[in-house]
Amino acid sequence: MRIGDVPGATTRSVVTIEPDDTIADAVYVLKEYSIGAVVVSSDGKQILGIISERDVVRHLALEQEGTLRVKVEDLMTENVKTCRLDDEVEAAMTVMADGHFRHMPIVTADDELCGIVSLGDLAGARLDHLEAELRDSTAPS
Repeated sequence: MRIGDVPGATTRSVVTIEPDDTIADAVYVLKEYSIGAVVVSSDGKQILGIISERDVVRHLALEQEGTLRVKVEDLMTENVKTCRLDDEVEAAMTVMADGHFRHMPIVTADDELCGIVSLGDLAGARLDHLEAELRDSTAPS
């Protein structure tokens, strides 16, 4: 099963935020779209980083005062792992599990942002795929 087979991998729009935006802006975006991470990009195509709920909470634990005024670029993860539509779901899940993160942007061959998947998306799609295989293998001939 490939990333491109995951429902919603490329059909839903990818929410982005600019690096100069504040953490308050990021928190609003995360809440407004009910997402756990947002891609940081100035043009919606090139990935500069990613910021997650976890990044915000970790900073809050260290410095409650002023966290909402900090710029996104100061807390974002810069070396973002990405996947492509033709990558295997299992491989992407392994990268995410090994890296301890739950969201991975999808990029084109030109490294332009074209989607995003969560570990939950991948696990759900994989489970659906395995259940379909099981039904097919146990169906009477």
